[in-house]
Amino acid sequence: MPEKLEGDQLEFSNLLAEYKRRLWADLRDEVFAQTGEDLATQYDIPQDPGEKSMLDVLSDAGLAVADIRRQQLTALEEAQRRVELGTYGTCEGCGQPIGLPRLKLMPFTPYCVECQKEQEIPTKPPGNKI
Repeated sequence: MPEKLEGDQLEFSNLLAEYKRRLWADLRDEVFAQTGEDLATQYDIPQDPGEKSMLDVLSDAGLAVADIRRQQLTALEEAQRRVELGTYGTCEGCGQPIGLPRLKLMPFTPYCVECQKEQEIPTKPPGNKI
């Protein structure tokens, strides 16, 4: 049975915040490498309202890397919300605890390994006999 997270909530909250900070730094570096360094200093410390706007603009511009980062940042924000609600570490698929090794590897995952596998199974359209 996976370990309980009760004593580790602060550790995971800090881990999520650090992961989010690194993603923002990576995104900023990638974007400003393409758009110019003179704008980079304006976004050294992203603010919540601007974070979403900036990512939306980048996503609309078709930057695949920005879209991947946006998805990861959204997942991190959801994980931080689960920490605050006390549901972090509980699988959203089956309701069972997610193992600590998995959470340390992917701190923003909402699913245990088995439920994640189910999420990734492609569905076939009805009537398609291939």
